[in-house]
Amino acid sequence: MRKLLLAAVMAVAGVMLTSCYSRIDFEGLLPEPVPVINAVASPGNVVRASISRTYSVEENTADLYIRDADVTLTVNGSYTEQMTKVEFDTLINYGGEPWHVVTYVSTYRPQVGDRIEISASTPYGEAHCSDEIPVPVAIRGVQTTLEPAEGYGSYQSNIYDVTYHVKFSDPAGVPNYYLVNVSAKDFWASGSVGYIEYIDPVFEMQNRDITEIGSENSMRNGWGWTFSDETIDGQDYSLTLKETDVMLDRNSTDPWQRQRSVRLYSLSESYYKYLRSVLKSDQREESSIGDIGILEPVAIFSNVDGGTGVFGAMGMTEMSFNIKLP
Repeated sequence: MRKLLLAAVMAVAGVMLTSCYSRIDFEGLLPEPVPVINAVASPGNVVRASISRTYSVEENTADLYIRDADVTLTVNGSYTEQMTKVEFDTLINYGGEPWHVVTYVSTYRPQVGDRIEISASTPYGEAHCSDEIPVPVAIRGVQTTLEPAEGYGSYQSNIYDVTYHVKFSDPAGVPNYYLVNVSAKDFWASGSVGYIEYIDPVFEMQNRDITEIGSENSMRNGWGWTFSDETIDGQDYSLTLKETDVMLDRNSTDPWQRQRSVRLYSLSESYYKYLRSVLKSDQREESSIGDIGILEPVAIFSNVDGGTGVFGAMGMTEMSFNIKLP
């Protein structure tokens, strides 16, 4: 009965949303464009910052980069350098059209504990952002357990559900923020696994605002999930992830089938808040009622003053291994 009622409500809502509308002229009502800064800093790597601007939905968004920005880098309160503009083409999808990129690059390579500030002077105004490089937390080990996957008939013996136990020691007494993911050395998967299920209790406890949205893909994706140490402060912890329907043929001569890498990213608080807001927004768009505009939109976190975007800082540790068949 509840399912029928929900279907009826959604059907009525769909009719209302598609048949009842008015044309609104926003000319003169839209805000002026402001600068957008998107950048990530990590230990030992140069800082790259994308400088663009906000736009209206009617604009051509093929190239919003600002090429005449004056971009400066400040480290620990001291002016360090002017960042240099670099343009290049890159492929975002195999076989696709090249994507032209404009970025501003430093020569300085941040160290752990550095406070990095980026300032951009543009035709659309001035924008500033800053963040601190966190201490990377090392992965102490990864253990795997395998169970035969169900529902594959005669191929059952070669397909497994693999559970990963990622061990690390959380530093005590200070807030710590993380993102974890699993990648494969599979050529055809371009370095990714299918989907990882984030089944550890820390994910469930910290992401109820996301899971309550109702997407079928809650706590499951192919690129990673965030968590903090609010319930595991100072502990030696084993984080549990699960990869399902993994083909592991013991007679195969292709080693990439079993090769995996686990990455543990230590995030600044700002970068953590930004990634959580992106995850929540994705879940909203994938939910049945969010896709038709019934759920409230999610505000994407920004730490840019005078504009929008995000400047995030992170450190990363990685451990590679082969899945061992039982």
